Amino acid sequence: MNLAEEIRTISVKPGELAVCWLGQAGFLLKDSEGDILAIDPYLTNCGERMRGFKRLSPMLLQPAELRPRYLITTHMHFDHFDYDAIPIIVEHSPETLFLGPQSCMDKFGELGVPDTRQFCLNRGDSYHDARITVRATLADHGEMAPDAIGVLLEMGRHRLYFSGDTAFHTQLFRSVAEFSPELAAMSVNGHFGNMNAREGAEAALLTGAKCAVPCHCWTFMEHGGDPGAFCQRLLDADGCEPVCFRQGEIQILCENGTLRKRGEQEP
Repeated sequence: MNLAEEIRTISVKPGELAVCWLGQAGFLLKDSEGDILAIDPYLTNCGERMRGFKRLSPMLLQPAELRPRYLITTHMHFDHFDYDAIPIIVEHSPETLFLGPQSCMDKFGELGVPDTRQFCLNRGDSYHDARITVRATLADHGEMAPDAIGVLLEMGRHRLYFSGDTAFHTQLFRSVAEFSPELAAMSVNGHFGNMNAREGAEAALLTGAKCAVPCHCWTFMEHGGDPGAFCQRLLDADGCEPVCFRQGEIQILCENGTLRKRGEQEP
């Protein structure tokens, strides 16, 4: 069974949320109603075409197979804003709503996303409907992406935080703690203005999340990232459970806010 079929057929119980790491900083979520949200999916080789960043990880999901109700992009860099995938998603997924900061809105239009399928999420902005609530928060990615955002997400009765690309700032992550996230997905590549593994772990602890997932690693040789060091730091701190996904792996966020592998009983 390929990943697209696995995502399509997975059954999610009320009160649970399926979480899939797509690689790099990309995640896919599916709730009990079958609604799918993708954040920063990097599905193609556009980085090599545009900047010479050769992809080292496999492409497990074709853009035409990704049919989310929502697609959030945190900033304009190609490994978050997939220039080659977005036009294909627009064509094959006519219900997808595209969300992101203003810089992304401008480019969405150039790539064929109708205005009616865009929602601008600058820092401090929120989107809400009967299925999800999304709030854009600060991400300090410097002059490379001056309007980059992090994401506070409520979906399927759960609260999740996605750091996006950001440097470490104590107050930034203390403010995230006010949201009380159950899961925090933290960038750990340590290059291009991003947190390294230890900083990512310290940030996860500051958010107060029950579990934390390292990401933004294993895709390009130009990036660093040591998820093992991230996990060890959290194990030593004993307060936030580290969970390391393989690319394409789906785990279940349980009602109690912990992650479990598919097929395992809820703890």
